[in-house]
Amino acid sequence: DFRRSCALTKKTEEEEEEEEEEIVLVRAIRERDVKDASKVFRDSFEGSPDEKPRGFVLRYLLEACVVDEEDVDDAKNAETTTTANKKNPYEVCFVGVTTKTNEETGETVEDEVISLVSVALDVRSRIVDDPNPPPSDAPYVCNMAVSARHRNKGVAKAMLEAIGEFVPSVGGCDVWLHVRELDEKAVRVYERFGFETVKADEKNPLLNLVLNRKESRKGRMLMRKVLAEGCNFIL
Repeated sequence: DFRRSCALTKKTEEEEEEEEEEIVLVRAIRERDVKDASKVFRDSFEGSPDEKPRGFVLRYLLEACVVDEEDVDDAKNAETTTTANKKNPYEVCFVGVTTKTNEETGETVEDEVISLVSVALDVRSRIVDDPNPPPSDAPYVCNMAVSARHRNKGVAKAMLEAIGEFVPSVGGCDVWLHVRELDEKAVRVYERFGFETVKADEKNPLLNLVLNRKESRKGRMLMRKVLAEGCNFIL
């Protein structure tokens, strides 16, 4: 049951100079998170080429990554860690959840799902006919989204750091993803976190002529970040 806490920094509305700390918990997705996580994704990609069909099937994909609640509780109470069950052992999904303090008990409790990221651990949980795929045994970021109200606070960084910790713990040494060239903000986020472009999709002049759309003139970039020394690959 992977989980980590990360402090986010936000400016208060009353006084921009004053900063307030907010804690986001990054953990494995649960059944209760699927609906909210799907909404975060749909809202984030509304109007983009990625809104459909992926947004339509995302809920079913996330449900395959759900960690069994009872197994998680058993693992927390046991002296030795047990492996939680889920429907798809080749993909993992993390959600970012804000926290708040319960006024009656003083305990820190979960509040709102604000982000998600899913990682396919090998080709068995990826689209196999991708025209520009990463290595078949490479961990691959399939979906990542942050709620619009919580952007520019370090949430994406927290999610990527979680991946950077998790992948080596299961034997991976690097992580891959695709990003659209037109999504310049996302490209900058990944580059700041250490991703480098390996290859770009080939342009299709005929498609450009037929569609006459800006989206068709620029494709996707395949990016990679090395997480361990001596990590080689062959495309």
